[in-house]
Amino acid sequence: MVTNVWWGSPAFQAGITPSTQLVSVDGVAYTPAVLAQAIAAAESDKHPLQLQLRDGDDFKTFSLPYYGGLRYPSLQRIPGTPGRLDDILKPSQSPLPAM
Repeated sequence: MVTNVWWGSPAFQAGITPSTQLVSVDGVAYTPAVLAQAIAAAESDKHPLQLQLRDGDDFKTFSLPYYGGLRYPSLQRIPGTPGRLDDILKPSQSPLPAM
């Protein structure tokens, strides 16, 4: 199920909307692995992803020109700023209560 489409993204520009269900990717039944393989392949072969989505009883095919490959978010500290996660994750200095 498509739950969100970022403004200005390739999906937004292709006309994909939230509340639709992804049915197939490049003619193959959708699974997360099939989508990941298609995204990785599009990065090198530069062919748009062909996505079939279901909206109620209607099926629509979208050509999605995305060639940016798989993306995995990661946290990176901004130089010169305090390490806030370090403070949150460091062990507590207070002793454990006696039982």
